[in-house]
Amino acid sequence: MNALIEDYLRAKGVQYFRGHHDDEYFFLIDFGVDFVVDAGHGRLHVHLGVSGLLRDTVHLGITPDRYYPADERDRLSGIAARWTANGQGAEAVVHESSNPALVGMSVEDRFRPTDQDGLAACVDQTIASAIELFEQVTVETTPARQSPEILRDAG
Repeated sequence: MNALIEDYLRAKGVQYFRGHHDDEYFFLIDFGVDFVVDAGHGRLHVHLGVSGLLRDTVHLGITPDRYYPADERDRLSGIAARWTANGQGAEAVVHESSNPALVGMSVEDRFRPTDQDGLAACVDQTIASAIELFEQVTVETTPARQSPEILRDAG
């Protein structure tokens, strides 16, 4: 399974890092750069790992490069529940952070690829869906900008 993951990462041309364990891989995606889709600006942290008793399952975890105010937890949980219920195949999860004033969100997925094309399809689709989710979260949790006040002519 490691060779399959490494082949996928090399084919994508991403710089990746191995984790503390042999079965873990990490890479970053700047969305807005043509990895999967052309989206807004931000960075996603992507973790791929081999799991399962038979070591035949890939665990995919995706987190954005930001945390959200803890008072947004209920709204984020609602967004996560709707996104997960829409049949993405993956699960959006709101979680604690080390700062009690902030919460995080991640997308988790597990699948059993049989070949590199299957792995690529699963990972690419999950990343594309996660980008859409995190863009939606950003829009819904960012306060609306007010128009700047017009300066009066003091002359």
